[in-house]
Amino acid sequence: MTPETITIDESGMTFGPYPSERCFHIEKSTLYTDIRQGVKMAEFLLLRADSDRPAMLWVVEAKSSSPRPKSEPDFSQFIAEVREKWIDALSLTLASLLGRHRQAGTELPDPFKTLDLSRFDVRFVLVINGHRKDWLPPIQAALQKSLRPLVRIWRFAPISVAVLNDELALKHHPLSRT
Repeated sequence: MTPETITIDESGMTFGPYPSERCFHIEKSTLYTDIRQGVKMAEFLLLRADSDRPAMLWVVEAKSSSPRPKSEPDFSQFIAEVREKWIDALSLTLASLLGRHRQAGTELPDPFKTLDLSRFDVRFVLVINGHRKDWLPPIQAALQKSLRPLVRIWRFAPISVAVLNDELALKHHPLSRT
């Protein structure tokens, strides 16, 4: 029997297919819908687990464009919005895993529920459709700087932020062509 898979269409890209027990479309979940007002949300969560390493939770946000770093205040607002979505997605996930939201028990896939909260790592992933590769490093640097306190508090790996275009995302397998 073939395991169920899930694909997610966002910002002109199709992510997946992923095993449904490893992917949670948090932005479309009842969990998020119930608390939506004033809370921003990333697109989806992807749980990656190798037997020899701690599990890694990918918090994925997709965009169809981004402002150039020199276009203030638009660039700062863009960075703040992506940061807020990532932090809110991580916070809602952790609150759910700690039993703070009843619907998480039925909505979260089982591998998420057994995540070892003392050992897991996080990768905050931003994928920008059609973006030039040479435009990615300043965005990544700004997002790393904005998330530095969170990364240090949780002791996540220093490489916790990844900014990719659709071409790079294809190489890392969170994205497929349609």
